[in-house]
Amino acid sequence: MVWVVLALALLWAWGVSREDAYYAPPPQQASLPVSSSDLLFIDGPRGRIDVLNARTQATLAVYESGEGSFLRGVLRSLVRERRVRDLDPGGAFSLALLDNGSLVISDPDTGYWMALEAFGLDNRKLFADILEQAVANDIAAAGKTP
Repeated sequence: MVWVVLALALLWAWGVSREDAYYAPPPQQASLPVSSSDLLFIDGPRGRIDVLNARTQATLAVYESGEGSFLRGVLRSLVRERRVRDLDPGGAFSLALLDNGSLVISDPDTGYWMALEAFGLDNRKLFADILEQAVANDIAAAGKTP
């Protein structure tokens, strides 16, 4: 009996870890964005991740190796969905605060999205701070005259 349970567990683990398997998320929440920004996440030297405003190319945050483990986990999920679909793993992801209070990161290329409050207040705050920086950067850039 133990062997049957173990065999079924291994079969399940193999099925969910296959590279060609991907999660089809439910339709995104039917709420309107209050604020949003498109972000680029750039791999830097020695495990660093630079978070940039996709429109202005301004650096919003830097996470050195060993920092930002939740952010890294979210990015791995988003990039994996692109890789499974044979899409370029680079490109911008959208971060939006919705009118219902939900903070959502989404991939316009795959439709994959995550409501970040589901992972706890501290993890949500990490992305809320990035969005705040991005919006402030967009306002500052709009105020500059060429």
